[in-house]
Amino acid sequence: MQLRIVAVVAALGLLVAACTQGASGTQSISDADQLTRIDLPSDWEYYSNEALAGIPDTLFVVQLTGAEMPVVSRFAFDAAPIPTTENLLLPISQANFPVGSSVVRRISPDVKDFISRYLLTETVVPYHNASASEEVVKRDIDLGDDYQGVQLVVVYRDAETDLDAAVFMISATDPEVTTLYQVAIGCSLECFEAYAPEITAVVDSWLVNTRG
Repeated sequence: MQLRIVAVVAALGLLVAACTQGASGTQSISDADQLTRIDLPSDWEYYSNEALAGIPDTLFVVQLTGAEMPVVSRFAFDAAPIPTTENLLLPISQANFPVGSSVVRRISPDVKDFISRYLLTETVVPYHNASASEEVVKRDIDLGDDYQGVQLVVVYRDAETDLDAAVFMISATDPEVTTLYQVAIGCSLECFEAYAPEITAVVDSWLVNTRG
């Protein structure tokens, strides 16, 4: 069974040019430690780190065996008509509205030398072993001040639900490769097609505080 990605490519275009940050109808959100910031549509819901305290598995944070990268700061958000943190527990492939997060993690010294494109993306969405997956967009990026990473749009078959999902992410490290910065937004493939302009604008607005 083929993944239906044509509409995703058409909706995203070539990852349309940068949108104006802080434009009318948006809200600027930062994590408690001021490490990342993002502009969300004003009708999207924001969940602080405190609001996520009861969620054991943080959205878009995959703990790989032998790769210690604990979360130090985070927030989540969604475009659900009825805001609740329970929305963050849905399999991404079953979400009919965008769900996302901005997460900062520490990279342990024994993992530092193994950081790669594979690890940068697999610690957000483990799609490499999915029965079907397609990297619609994948490119190296430079956030400035030697903060480097990968930008990716992936469509994949969710093993839990056997449904297709799509995720847009950026995963990057600092110059010393001691900190991992990640933003990701995803939902069902049909949802992603419908919300592609909003999802692109939100990810494009994401900023990392390189001043430490």
